[in-house]
Amino acid sequence: MALFQEQLGESATTVFDAATDSAVTTLFLCNTHSATVTVTLYLITGTGAPDDENAIWKDISIASKDTFVMNNERIILAGTDFIKGLASVADKVTVTGTYTTI
Repeated sequence: MALFQEQLGESATTVFDAATDSAVTTLFLCNTHSATVTVTLYLITGTGAPDDENAIWKDISIASKDTFVMNNERIILAGTDFIKGLASVADKVTVTGTYTTI
């Protein structure tokens, strides 16, 4: 297993770029802000762009100092796929995840 980490901006930020076929096994979205922040995550294939058609979480509200966790599903990515995300406030949500190559 390996670790990745990225802070979200107000525009779509690359959170994970699969260089080879990979399985994302956990995702933690930690809001360090003093107020609730909304987050959207996109699962993008190939050369696609973030939009509502590839959103996997749309406007998820994360309370101040709280963490949203995904650890009961696996996201299988080809080497050309990637995950992007954005938040309603820049630099206040840290995405931390684990993955393994397959």
